[in-house]
Amino acid sequence: MKAKLSPLQLKDIQIIRLNLDENIKGEKKFNIDVDFEPVKVNIDEKEYEGLIFHLKVNNRSRKVRLKVDTEALAIFEFEKGLPPEKKAQLLLYNGLSIIYGFLRGLIFQKCSYLRPEDRLLPSINLLDIIDKKLKDKNNNS
Repeated sequence: MKAKLSPLQLKDIQIIRLNLDENIKGEKKFNIDVDFEPVKVNIDEKEYEGLIFHLKVNNRSRKVRLKVDTEALAIFEFEKGLPPEKKAQLLLYNGLSIIYGFLRGLIFQKCSYLRPEDRLLPSINLLDIIDKKLKDKNNNS
């Protein structure tokens, strides 16, 4: 079956920071914290939608197999003619899934000392994170 392209496409992703600590003898544990912020990005006099994404794994834990502290900027393009509400929805739901999937793969690739099952980050519930972020934003407005 021929795949239809998504109306949201990743134009570029820039890793701002990537800190990894591996400890073969550490405990296998995944405490994952994420945060994100929608941003506007100007490239060659054209404005794009973007997301700054922060990911921390086992940030406050000691003696764990993997610790991660990373930040990335993802820049997206939309299919022409999409209404602003649809763009915002695609950016949050699809965009965050794209970024997290990209970073999971990057972390898996960069961790050379750990066994594969110890460096593959678990899937997370991004819908819950988006809902909490939007609720916090509405409460602070």
